[in-house]
Amino acid sequence: MKEKQFSHQEQNDNLSQSDMIKAVREEEERKNRRNRIIIIAAVILAALVLMGIIVFGVMNGKEEPAPQQTSQAQTTEAVVYGDEKYGIDPEVDKALKDYRNVVLFGIDTADVSNEAGHRSDGIIIISLNKVSDDVKIFSVYRDTYLKIDDSSFDKINHAYAFGGMDQSIRALNRNLDLNIREGMALTWDAIGSLVDKIGGVEIEVLDSEINEINKGLSQEDQIISAGVHNLNGNQAVSYSRIRYDSAAGDHRRNERMQAVLIAALNKAKTLDPGELMTIMDETLAEVSTNMSEDEMTEILMEMASYNIKENVCWPYDTQGWMKNSIYYGIPVTLQSNVSKLHEEFFGQEDYDPTDFVKDAGSSIINESGYN
Repeated sequence: MKEKQFSHQEQNDNLSQSDMIKAVREEEERKNRRNRIIIIAAVILAALVLMGIIVFGVMNGKEEPAPQQTSQAQTTEAVVYGDEKYGIDPEVDKALKDYRNVVLFGIDTADVSNEAGHRSDGIIIISLNKVSDDVKIFSVYRDTYLKIDDSSFDKINHAYAFGGMDQSIRALNRNLDLNIREGMALTWDAIGSLVDKIGGVEIEVLDSEINEINKGLSQEDQIISAGVHNLNGNQAVSYSRIRYDSAAGDHRRNERMQAVLIAALNKAKTLDPGELMTIMDETLAEVSTNMSEDEMTEILMEMASYNIKENVCWPYDTQGWMKNSIYYGIPVTLQSNVSKLHEEFFGQEDYDPTDFVKDAGSSIINESGYN
């Protein structure tokens, strides 16, 4: 039997067909990779701007402690809860295992990478429910009087100035019974730049806010009348930083930050994918985070599919208090405010706070007199 001989032409045809198949597969892979990058880019931009309103910083944490196998014979894995470094109580961690809580910081500095001595004037916790795919957001008033380290009570925004992101996250976890492991930080200048890059954000400006927002704006950026406006970067920053208005005072500042954040999220989703990728490349360098690239991608991908269900400010009940001629916001009481937060945000009815919260709350009552 004669061996079949292939001509040079047949060999070239076979080679061409193989190359064509390989090229088609490579093209499909490139398209899939490009689509994935576009989705990630859109979510990253939206999250950055949203955190940006407050400005944020993050830490190296995992969504949940790594499971450890105790025996080959076991069919289930044991999970170790709690994290002493970040002040996460084991029982709190276990109860909140279905929630991924991420904190966003707005830092009062020109250089977000330099944490020393700079306060976190914006603090927003984004709570992602991994079961229902819902998102709830709450801001913590920056002047809230809490135990910010093992021995000192002060404004919660001072924790960042004294110990950076790590100390801030630890203080939030201990005083509010949370399981935060991740955070991000941005400066006000970066926020304005991001808002401009996405073409502004739609915000309803109230009559009571016009005078205050215009104080930080040039003549050409002045807001003339109340109503819905597409705010540029300078206007959005000035709006977010309003401390007082004739209707609601300082407490509405946190609501304004949340409004810009949500508007930025919605706006980013309408932009051209290519434009979003460019903006993402330009802005990632301005973000300080303790997360790895994979962790950030995972969180932002999750946020893309979640729906914002609720946004509030915390503490729910608070009273102004002067100490050494300095203003503080006293949670009245810390225990009841923490219980209400866990009941409303995490579905824990009749929530009984940890001993740390009870002890810190008692100290605040004794010192301030607010019970």
